[in-house]
Amino acid sequence: MVTAIKSGAQTGADIAGLDAGLALGLMTGGWIPKGRRTDEGPLSHEDMLRYRLKEHSSWAYPPRTRLNVAESDGTVLFGNMSSPGCSLTIKYCKELHKPYICNPTAVELRQWTIDNNIETMNTAGNRASTNPRVYQLTYDTIVEALK
Repeated sequence: MVTAIKSGAQTGADIAGLDAGLALGLMTGGWIPKGRRTDEGPLSHEDMLRYRLKEHSSWAYPPRTRLNVAESDGTVLFGNMSSPGCSLTIKYCKELHKPYICNPTAVELRQWTIDNNIETMNTAGNRASTNPRVYQLTYDTIVEALK
């Protein structure tokens, strides 16, 4: 049973996962690059606290992506899987032998969390700037799957 959702707090799928976690009363967290980097500028201090995020020592995205994969039981990804961020996340899931699922329906996501004993789920995917619809898809799918 999922009790926590982590992400790297980028606009789009990442923030949707954190918002879904809060809406469901789950713990949230994850690593964000130094400077609290997002496409829309630095994430606010208030959002860092609200989502219980940790700031990585590196400005680069890959180190925080790897930590979020490593510190989760599995990763759900939404959007275009050939994007650089999704490709990197999948690479880390394979390297770290962590289960992942791409663009699931709510029913598929629910079953995947059960089959893989997911307690802490990492949410990843496209940024809002490259995929404007990914936030709502991610949020709706996670809320429906885990309610």
